[in-house]
Amino acid sequence: MNSNGLMYDKKAYYVHSTSGMDMDGLIKAMRHTNLGIRWRAALALGDIGEPAIKPLMRALKETDHDVRWLAELALARMGDAAIPQLVRAMIENDFDVRWHASMILAKLGEPAIAPLIKLMREGDNDVQWRSALALSMIGEPAVVPLILALKDRNWWVRVRAVWALGEIKDSRAVEPLIQSVNDQDWYVRWGAADALGKIGDKRAAMCLGKALKESDSFVQVPATWALGRLGSEAPVETLIESLKNSDWYVRWGAADALGNIGDKRALEPLKKLKEDKDEYVRKAAEEAIEKISRKKLSKK
Repeated sequence: MNSNGLMYDKKAYYVHSTSGMDMDGLIKAMRHTNLGIRWRAALALGDIGEPAIKPLMRALKETDHDVRWLAELALARMGDAAIPQLVRAMIENDFDVRWHASMILAKLGEPAIAPLIKLMREGDNDVQWRSALALSMIGEPAVVPLILALKDRNWWVRVRAVWALGEIKDSRAVEPLIQSVNDQDWYVRWGAADALGKIGDKRAAMCLGKALKESDSFVQVPATWALGRLGSEAPVETLIESLKNSDWYVRWGAADALGNIGDKRALEPLKKLKEDKDEYVRKAAEEAIEKISRKKLSKK
């Protein structure tokens, strides 16, 4: 009996032998109806280390979600030794197994960075994004490898890298991302502009102002969002000019950005959009006018 008054079988989770039978018993204990026994069995398997990896990888495929979660917990305790099996799990057909594998790799931190960068080169879109997500969760240690990945020959690796850097929000990525706004691939340019907005560093203002002059609205609009986050450093006159763009998507993005910046110079040009033929643009203009007006009143 433990301190909480629960009965349990000590053998189920205190056996630290490397024999297959002992590990089978611990895996079986992870299916026990008592959560305390499940938890301790998972911890014991994690302490056993490398010999328990394959049984735990099989446990990741069980239908019981608690068993999968506990297997994840145990594998995360093993450190580097589990990485090769987890990398294989990332390309399994079972999407739930992939998810667990990506979360474990994120918890393992720095040793998992190089394998995750490599997984971003996989042909499977889901594997690429799960790898990028894990790298973003690792955070600061992944910044330099992700910056290097901005030069990868595969556009999809560059796209995932700019996204992850935007999620991490490390200022070291600002200059490389500014360069990526000029990438040959529009999807990378779009992602880089969006990432710069998330980071919010004032150095990006001039670069994003130039991106507003891109012919592709899928680059112009993320640039407007990013400039909206940068506030007073944004080129307001350039955004006002974008309100005249023939593409409704660009007009909408510019109106939204000007509302977020709150510069009173945008009021009259925004009022003209209240009669715009596009409903989304009209609504964005009205909301922007309201935001700027509130800001003016708060300063009085």
